[in-house]
Amino acid sequence: MKRLALFLVLLIGVLSACSDGNGNQSDGSSENSGGGTISFSTWANEGEAAYVGMERFKELVEEETDGNYTVELFAGNQLGTTAEQMEQVKMGSIEMMSSGDPGMIEIEMLSLPYLMDSNEHWTHVLESDIGDEWNEKLKEEQGVINIGTLPRGPRVISSNTEINEPADMEGMKFRTPQRDYYVETFEALGASPTPVDFGELYSALETGIVDGQENPLETIVAGGFMEVQSNISLTNHMFKPAFITINNEFFESLTEEEQEIFRDASKEANQVAAEQLKDEEEQMINDLENDDITITEPNIDAFRDATQSVRDNLGSETWGEERYDRIVEMGQANLNE
Repeated sequence: MKRLALFLVLLIGVLSACSDGNGNQSDGSSENSGGGTISFSTWANEGEAAYVGMERFKELVEEETDGNYTVELFAGNQLGTTAEQMEQVKMGSIEMMSSGDPGMIEIEMLSLPYLMDSNEHWTHVLESDIGDEWNEKLKEEQGVINIGTLPRGPRVISSNTEINEPADMEGMKFRTPQRDYYVETFEALGASPTPVDFGELYSALETGIVDGQENPLETIVAGGFMEVQSNISLTNHMFKPAFITINNEFFESLTEEEQEIFRDASKEANQVAAEQLKDEEEQMINDLENDDITITEPNIDAFRDATQSVRDNLGSETWGEERYDRIVEMGQANLNE
């Protein structure tokens, strides 16, 4: 029944595109699909860079489709957890979402420490033939595809002691997400990864259950963690953007022109979010230093060397050695050439 309904919607769209409403044939210049309201959900809160990017996406899609589509944004996990939102997109009960979940481990592992030099390097990989292959697999196995990304800041470390070398972390308890690449990264740096729910992290830092934590700078500031921490080390140990995920059945119901509009809107959303994020990071660092927070720029080479085995082992295990070597090259490429 669902496929029949979709067929009827597409048929009506085709007939509408070929007629001017008075039974006369048109030249197809105003071609569009069925139209309607698109639900686009996210973890991000209003005002955050990623959400501002989504607002630009909404503006462009509505404008470029001449109002054929209206985009309704749902901030702050209003529609459930990331996993619940992903399930809704797969089922088609909502059309789109933005989150840190790319939908498959092969993409997730691009977050390995110091594998990607920037958010732009993520895009470089995802827009390659490798990324196309992953998207095809997502479509076939889960019924979704990723049509773009929204940048997030690199992950950094907060603590109550200055951290300039991996040796400074020896024996310290750090809260990390409980995923193998996070845990193995901090073990390689000499720390003791400790599980703490994010909602309890502030209290755990305040009471000394953990000595420090890692997150993008914007998350650290939003969580108020520097009220109970005195130092930030700009380790930039992982880049991981948010992904713009869309139900593939819905996406394929769009005309080719509309699909291009959605993809172009995703690219501009990324650019808008990146510009705001850069400005915000500079302002956050200035504000933190004015609040007597010590900001250190550590020996990145020492951190990169200490985590080499994590990249090599998990990267080869995930993709195979030949593809891993290619991804390493792409992740460190000079993108200005």
